[in-house]
Amino acid sequence: MEKSTVAITVIAVVIISIMGFLFALEILPSDNTTNNTNGTVNLSTNNTTTVNNSTVSNQSKDNNPPPPHPNISADKARELAKKYVGPGVILEKPVLTTYKSVKAWQVPVYTKNHKFLNNIYIDARTGKKVD
Repeated sequence: MEKSTVAITVIAVVIISIMGFLFALEILPSDNTTNNTNGTVNLSTNNTTTVNNSTVSNQSKDNNPPPPHPNISADKARELAKKYVGPGVILEKPVLTTYKSVKAWQVPVYTKNHKFLNNIYIDARTGKKVD
């Protein structure tokens, strides 16, 4: 064989060996999926092998804190929205939503003939109108 063919073969074997070693150490990402439900860990891989191990964990996998509870109630949001409308309209039941990256009460505004006009968004934490 030629020297260049031998060199390429040796390099390929070295690269494959290194990748196998890293995969064995789990440094390279694999296509494994882990589900943790009710204290049971289900680990499945590409070849559909499933391993069930019972575990008890008090730590959350998600480091995000739970969403804050609104300080303003739906009824209070409806009352606050009244100062942004004129006479002859109906303010419907507010719905908690996210508007412009703010947790807010969406207060639908209708005419007396039940024709939708617009929504008013009241910040669920501060009670201020979100523009």
